[in-house]
Amino acid sequence: MSRYFTDTEEAQAVAASIHDQRAAHQGQAPDEMPTMAVLCRKRAQFEPLRLELEARDIPYEVVGLGGLLHTPEVADVVAMLHVLTDPGRSDALARLLAGARWRLGARDLAALGDWAAALERGHERAARGEDPEPADDAATTGENAEEPVVMADIVDRASLIEALETLPPEGWVSSRGRGISAEGVRRLRALRRDVRDLRSVLGDELTTVIHEVETVLGLDIELAALPGEDPVHARRNLDGFHDQAVQFAATTRTHDVAAFLDWLEAASHEENGLELPPAHTRRDAVQLLTVHASKGLEWDHVYVPGLNKNDFPSKKSSAWTLEAAKLPWPLRGDAAQLPQWDARVSDVRELESSYEDFAEDVEQYDLAEERRLAYVAFTRAKSLLELSGSVFRGTAQEVKEASPFLLEARELVEGLSPGFEAGPWVEPEPDATNPQRDTRVSALWPYDPVEGPELVRTERSADGEHMETVIAPAHRGRREVMERAARAVAERGFPDTRELTDEELAQGPSGDVVTRWRREAELLLGRRAASEEDRSVHMPSHVSASALVAMDTDPEGFISNLRRPMPRKPGSAARAGTAFHTWVENFFGDSAIFDADELPGSDDYVDEDLDLPRLAETFRNSPWASLEPYAIELPVETPVGSLTVRGRIDAVFRTADGWELVDWKTGRIPRGRELKRKSGQLALYRLAFARLHEVPVELVSAAFYYVAADLVVRPHDLADETELEAVVSSLYEVGMTDPDAAEEPPVEEPPSPE
Repeated sequence: MSRYFTDTEEAQAVAASIHDQRAAHQGQAPDEMPTMAVLCRKRAQFEPLRLELEARDIPYEVVGLGGLLHTPEVADVVAMLHVLTDPGRSDALARLLAGARWRLGARDLAALGDWAAALERGHERAARGEDPEPADDAATTGENAEEPVVMADIVDRASLIEALETLPPEGWVSSRGRGISAEGVRRLRALRRDVRDLRSVLGDELTTVIHEVETVLGLDIELAALPGEDPVHARRNLDGFHDQAVQFAATTRTHDVAAFLDWLEAASHEENGLELPPAHTRRDAVQLLTVHASKGLEWDHVYVPGLNKNDFPSKKSSAWTLEAAKLPWPLRGDAAQLPQWDARVSDVRELESSYEDFAEDVEQYDLAEERRLAYVAFTRAKSLLELSGSVFRGTAQEVKEASPFLLEARELVEGLSPGFEAGPWVEPEPDATNPQRDTRVSALWPYDPVEGPELVRTERSADGEHMETVIAPAHRGRREVMERAARAVAERGFPDTRELTDEELAQGPSGDVVTRWRREAELLLGRRAASEEDRSVHMPSHVSASALVAMDTDPEGFISNLRRPMPRKPGSAARAGTAFHTWVENFFGDSAIFDADELPGSDDYVDEDLDLPRLAETFRNSPWASLEPYAIELPVETPVGSLTVRGRIDAVFRTADGWELVDWKTGRIPRGRELKRKSGQLALYRLAFARLHEVPVELVSAAFYYVAADLVVRPHDLADETELEAVVSSLYEVGMTDPDAAEEPPVEEPPSPE
């Protein structure tokens, strides 16, 4: 049990204790390292603790969305997402411009701000029907300038993002005498190109967009190259952010980036929002999380800082009468366990008195709830529990009293209870002031991002003396090492080892590393050589209808995918096809009872970003909408040669002289040879349906309906059974083995979204 003068000293002590505990187990087996967690009452306590852990190079994981958004790599990703979707977020663009990726200097940033202001003045004058001022003439002649704006911009202030999109012409100088340097223009053009490329993928899956942003920012490589850090562990915060994106997409059924950003902002403002527990405890990192998120988990060592009165326990009242958005307690299912306001309305004084009684009951109830929460925190530790508080927190002048929970634990120490130890305990003087109010941390900017900034910390000690501490860059000397390694790569080795053979290098001081690198290089070269050899592969016994088309269209690619299956790249086209098929299925399912136009909200789930409302309207006006289908999404299976081919027919309709099978398509219309090959899917469906219903194949027709173009395509030369079997037989000429000899399980390809 300890109490420190400031929360900064408290965070330093916690980090020092964790560092010592981890150092004591250094060099042992990974499973010997104790699991550790720092549990905070509120997420607002995370930042000083995170900074101290980082200063000591202690690997840590921030659990929960609130803390994740403040980590540098996640903050950069969120900033880029704002730039892509909101022209008013100049702050987000400024973060990127001043960061390690583009490193725009102060002079160029100021000049870019001047250019943004000039654009805004030009918009305002154009909206009033006035001619531009001479100083603003360039605003209509900048790079990519279009027709003059005739209405005020939607952004009510100068936008750096707009300025980036329309950079000033060469030689432009603002009214303040500032211009963007040639190197600054080059970097701004590079950023503009990256932003435009990223905007082109905004319609893809949300996680795909985030991955593309990571790649453009170089975060994937930067984190993987962190010295002394496991690449998988280095990505822990970005992976946690990806998990949040997956949760959002699964919950809301949308991949809209702007909606995701709004969700992040709302969740971060809610103190108890998204308090997700970690998937598991970790030995390779210290986990930083709230007490609420720790329920049900245990760690070897647990640290609970911030045990101050009004912090933990919290002074915030939970009374429903204080917030209009809260459900009145009498209406809750657990009303019997909650304090109730017995309002006495005979007169005003009685009403006030009854409310005071209710407020006292709520205060006691809240204290009991906080005690339960403290019990959760204190019982998470298996072998070591450290409790602490501080006299001052942040820059507040208020003296914090010790938490009653901390005082009760201290009584056990003073009573010499076994297993309890006392740490440093500070009692403030009556006239004590918070030294952190006079604490300043400064650094020269811009600085070398490879080494980090040199910090100057000015603070006042407890006895009133001012002290100045210079903190060296966290990675001083790293630039020199990096440049030396880069020269070695260009010159094919370091000067003192360039002429040595692999065997001589393997016997040197870095022999283990050399041996591992050589083995990895041999594996990569062997893999490349093997890919150029002709090899056979077992044909699966079952394939999908789309796989049969792939056999005919690109047999080499089909075989390559069997040898090394790769996931398909997600995209808006695939999502559009899937969503439209779902809409059609619901359309025909509902139309038997209601007119689709009468169904309230029938199109609410259709993603407007994929242009599905237009596709739905086109379908309603097509002949298919008025027909009654015999079947929708009919599964079929039939043998073709030595294979069994499975598929799903989108719709089956009865005709005057037989049957018609229809496959809905949301993509472009193929032509010529491509259409003929794709019609193999219809041929397979026709053959399977004819066999299933025991009807002549001549009585079954098939068609593609390309919804976007509102065009029906009926191939007249669909392949028969013999031609389909020929497609399968031809694969054995390019490296397949008989499926009867296959020992591998059947490979089932996912059906095409089309």
